[in-house]
Amino acid sequence: MGTNVEWTKDILLIWAIVRKIRSGGLSAEERRALAEQFGVSEEVVLRYERARTAYNEQIADKRWRQAKLETILRMTEGGKTFESERYADELEATLERMSDAEPENELTRELRDARDAIRAEIGLPPIPPDGSS
Repeated sequence: MGTNVEWTKDILLIWAIVRKIRSGGLSAEERRALAEQFGVSEEVVLRYERARTAYNEQIADKRWRQAKLETILRMTEGGKTFESERYADELEATLERMSDAEPENELTRELRDARDAIRAEIGLPPIPPDGSS
């Protein structure tokens, strides 16, 4: 896929939060340090942490498992040989299709609003609903 991404402060902060969630969550001290490092309030860090955790538990983790299975099935359908070097790109494409098809709901709205709250405190505009900047 190889998408060019501009690594803005909001993306870096969000990735830091996501990594901490995956390793067990943030302590109050870690949350405070991230807020200070990125120049945002602890409240927006906590809001995003809570929104991402709820989203992961209810949607993302299940979608990840489903995407892995669908990708493997698609890559081996009709007796094709599984090509491990293509797996990451194929999995990313599957996850993007699933995400694009996901209907908006309370969890996706709160995750978007929490992301936009981080962006607002950093001085960036919200990301339009269509994903363009």
